[in-house]
Amino acid sequence: MMKQTKWLITAAGALLLAVMAGGLLLLLNQNKEDQSRETLYVSSAEKTVEIVSRDGEETLTVVRGMPLDVRIKPVVIKENKQDEGKEYRLVFIDDKEYLMTDDQLCSDIKDAVLEKSGYVCLPAVLYKDASGPAISSMAEKGSEAEIIGFGKVLSDGSVDRYLVNTGGEQGYIRSEYIVKDEAEIKDTVADFQYEREDNFGGGDAYTLEYPDLEKGNFADNPMPKEVRAIYLNRACIDTIDDYIAVAKDSDVNAFIIDMKESDGPAYQSEVIKEYSPSSYAVAENSFESYKEAVRKCRDAGIYVIGRIVTFKDDYYAEDHPEYALADSGTGDPYILSSAYWPSPYQRAVWEYNIRLAIEGAEEIGFNEINFDYIRFPDLITFQKGNIDFRNTYDETMAQAINRFLMYARDELHERGVYLSCDVFGETSNDYVAAYGQYWPMMSNIADVMSAMPYPDHFDTHAYGIEQPVWTVPYELLSSWGSYVNQRQQETPSPAKVRTWLQGYDTYWKYPNVEYTAEKISEQIEGLYSAGLNDGYMVWNAPSELWRYQSYASAMYDRTGE
Repeated sequence: MMKQTKWLITAAGALLLAVMAGGLLLLLNQNKEDQSRETLYVSSAEKTVEIVSRDGEETLTVVRGMPLDVRIKPVVIKENKQDEGKEYRLVFIDDKEYLMTDDQLCSDIKDAVLEKSGYVCLPAVLYKDASGPAISSMAEKGSEAEIIGFGKVLSDGSVDRYLVNTGGEQGYIRSEYIVKDEAEIKDTVADFQYEREDNFGGGDAYTLEYPDLEKGNFADNPMPKEVRAIYLNRACIDTIDDYIAVAKDSDVNAFIIDMKESDGPAYQSEVIKEYSPSSYAVAENSFESYKEAVRKCRDAGIYVIGRIVTFKDDYYAEDHPEYALADSGTGDPYILSSAYWPSPYQRAVWEYNIRLAIEGAEEIGFNEINFDYIRFPDLITFQKGNIDFRNTYDETMAQAINRFLMYARDELHERGVYLSCDVFGETSNDYVAAYGQYWPMMSNIADVMSAMPYPDHFDTHAYGIEQPVWTVPYELLSSWGSYVNQRQQETPSPAKVRTWLQGYDTYWKYPNVEYTAEKISEQIEGLYSAGLNDGYMVWNAPSELWRYQSYASAMYDRTGE
């Protein structure tokens, strides 16, 4: 009897305190079975949900998808008439009780995301599955998307990818390319309309998008402030120690190493084996020896860049003629510049090169992936009438190149690896090049722009320089750099500029000039005089060790760090 009386007094006191507080009067059953709990997940059409404590004195923000300890039986509010009979769940967070409605909770994480539709704000890849990188199709900018699922909920309550139906296609799309309202599209991206008349007649109209993009900045993969790199072809793997010695004895701090050239790969890649068996058969090195060489470079403190020749690939075109630029008459792969060219319009070609890039990032250990030949053939203007471009999505050349870069950026940044792209020196001019490269758009997407203004590639008196320009590389690159600066100002998020230097003699032009360490210095100083001081890479196709040894004195640290 005494125990029962004590319980009644305690219960009455608790009830009196609740009434005196003037807060919510929660009618809770005290049966043991009513106190049982289950784990539920926060559900919402937003990333976060704001909830109120049981006593009404505190609010708390919880993220979508967060697991919560929830009382099974609903709590009934009996206070205001409009709230009378309204049910809440009692949620326990850090020993405190909060109230949530049933529509804010779900028993399966798959039901946590409540948004049902949106709009595509940029032309974007549709992935075959939630993890990528396999491509099923493309989503058009401005198209409405029915949201029917998602990949995973991230720690901030956002999702990585939505599963959508859009434009008659289904696939996963990165969440950053979906906005709620059609009006938000203009806030997300500014269009650039470009009209040009070229020397070959006719005007080309381009619509290129300027998304607001962040550059890569990965704490566990820092990029040197000034990259001083030498190029190593696929034959250098066997003698990698000799090249590491060059770096150790100088201020060289980076290597750019071939992964795939137009006439074969540097190593026995499992990706290449799957996508292009003919290419795999001529690989220069084993997977193990190649990976070990890269590991040695990393262990020596060298920043390592993997180079992929992208849209020029003889073996892939032979293995997949259906994806190559083709003779419009015969349907056979078309030869340009003595090579076959997989079409930059074909998403299967994109996927192949990005799968290889991912392998380089995740399994080989590269800090950065560099895409070379990220363009159409440079002589294509003369041959357009003879070529079937395999242009599935009716894009311009510039659109195809820029959209490939966006896809590459997304996949590499997800893995904490930087993206660089090689462009012709001509791209410093204020037009879209005939082969699809346009500096402002590419710089907006990539982390690093690596132009190739080799002095022997310019007209004799380019930029009004009196001497043959390859004899005075300082003057040439200083002038060229001033045009690059103009292009950099035309993009909202310009990339770093790390330029290729000529590391070979001008044997095919008169007067012939031997490119010694002095000429390397002149090129560097010319770039730096124009403010292009993010670094440089020396191109020497045979990767001559003696030449790199002689260049080392010119490749010193100019940052003062």
